Amino acid sequence: MEIIEVKTKRGDTLYGCIYGAKYKDTCVIITNGTCGNIFENKFLQIIGKELEKSKICFIYAHNSGAFHRLDSPTKSGKPTGCTYELFNNCIEDLQAYVSWAKQNKYKHIILGGHSYGANKVVYYLSKNQKEKIDKYILLSPTDISRLNNSKKISVKALMPIATSYKKEHKLDELLPVLFDNYNQFTARTFLDFMNNKNSKNLPIYSENGDWKQLHKIKQDGLFIMGANDNFAYGDALNHLKKINENSKTKNNTIKVIENCGHTFKHKEKELSQIILEFIKN
Repeated sequence: MEIIEVKTKRGDTLYGCIYGAKYKDTCVIITNGTCGNIFENKFLQIIGKELEKSKICFIYAHNSGAFHRLDSPTKSGKPTGCTYELFNNCIEDLQAYVSWAKQNKYKHIILGGHSYGANKVVYYLSKNQKEKIDKYILLSPTDISRLNNSKKISVKALMPIATSYKKEHKLDELLPVLFDNYNQFTARTFLDFMNNKNSKNLPIYSENGDWKQLHKIKQDGLFIMGANDNFAYGDALNHLKKINENSKTKNNTIKVIENCGHTFKHKEKELSQIILEFIKN
């Protein structure tokens, strides 16, 4: 595994982890969800190693929402990480990695995202329909609006605080209550997560969003979920079928992996084999 650096159009540097860089036929790029990273999402390390064995290049593409907080200087002068993430930046983030792969002469590019990263991939592909992406992969895709309506993620506590911070011109200050008892957001990031319509592109359960972005994607996709993923609310198969039914091609591959959850713990090799089969077909 090696580290690559890519620069976004806004000038910020992102760091990707690449396996099998010398294999120039196919490059699989998968980006993270909220605070995701190569260290905590170990299933991505195994995907990288398994694809490299099959002479396929794999990049885990840390976007500007990777990790909780990174204080390394950026051109914008602001720290990065999910604490400060704005969804629309994913267009520039993903383009930086796609452009890197093209510049390095990979023949085929497959673009994927995990969790919130799946929403980012759908948005990117809907806005870049002429980009030469062969296929796409959605790992553990979520309905962001349904997630935001959950009683356990502190939305009711956070919303009035974030709204008052906005009125007081304190959007970049940290909120005093953790989101989902895990993530600390600025008021700006929290409001973006709650209100940005562009991320509400997989409305499997909710009515606060639409399928227009997915309808624009011409490529065939692979949709994978663990049977025990909490974001499927007990029915991962129908969760994925609903996405397929609302896609443009309706010719996507659906796979549910038994006895695992959102990060495919203990089923990493099975996940890798499913991805390999999808690449080769």
